[in-house]
Parts: sequence; C-alpha cells; structure tokens
Amino acid sequence: MRKSLVLVPFILCIVVSGCAYLEKTRLRDTQKEAKEGPGLNQVFYNFPDIPIPKELELISDKTFIYESPALRAGVLVLRGNVDVESLQNYFKVNMSKNGWRFINSFRFKDITMNYAKDDRTCTIKISREGFSTDVEISVGPHAGFPILQKTPEK
Repeated sequence: MRKSLVLVPFILCIVVSGCAYLEKTRLRDTQKEAKEGPGLNQVFYNFPDIPIPKELELISDKTFIYESPALRAGVLVLRGNVDVESLQNYFKVNMSKNGWRFINSFRFKDITMNYAKDDRTCTIKISREGFSTDVEISVGPHAGFPILQKTPEK
C-alpha cells in the first residue's frame, strides 16, 4: 500500500513532464516553418507576403490555417511585449512593401487595419492587455467588393 502511494505521484510527474515536452516540441516545429526575412527583423508564418516582427511569438494553439491548391487562408495569433504604436507603423510600412494596399483602419481601444491584394484581404487587429500585445491576422479571399477593386486610371 505504501509503495503505491509513492509510485502514483511519481508516475503522474513523468506523464505531466512528457506532455510538456511534446507541447514544446510541437511549438518548436511550428516555429521552424517560419521563414526569416532577408537580414531583417521579421519572419513569415505560412504567408510569404505578410511580414511579422521577430518580437512577436506565434501562439500555435489559437492559429488556424486552411490550405487548398487554389487558396491559403487562416488566422495567425501572435503575442509579445511590443509597443502598439510602433507595431501599427511596422505593418503600415511593411505590408505595402509586400504589395498589400491599405484600405482603412479603425482605432478605439484596439487597432484594426484592413488590406487588400489581388483576390485576398488581410485584417490585422492589435490589442494591448497588461504587459503583452496581442495581434490577430486574418487572411482570406474577398468576394469582389467594389471598394477593394483598383480604380481605373485615366
């Protein structure tokens, strides 16, 4: 009886530490999929035209990617201790460098920025909670809204 009282907590410790190790390995593998930008302080997670500052960490449990031969869409969720204003400026500069057109932005407690490129849209939501900044980047197809189409040049 006494041996089982000592053995049960020992087995629980092994199981819990094994699960933690597997989770760290899975997160590390997801982060290896990130492609670093050429000599810049940025990475690209699953979308080669959406730059992410290296200070933000991908939250793989909340990230969702859908991929088919014709479409790649999804939601990237990131977190880091980054100033909201500098993050907004980072996306304004670097999204346009990657061919995205700025559509509009909304600012109240959070910042929401909308971009369009070819047949896709991208919404970036930046919010600050305590000592961390959360960023949610949603990418998907657009349905040909007139506001997203290029205006004809005269």
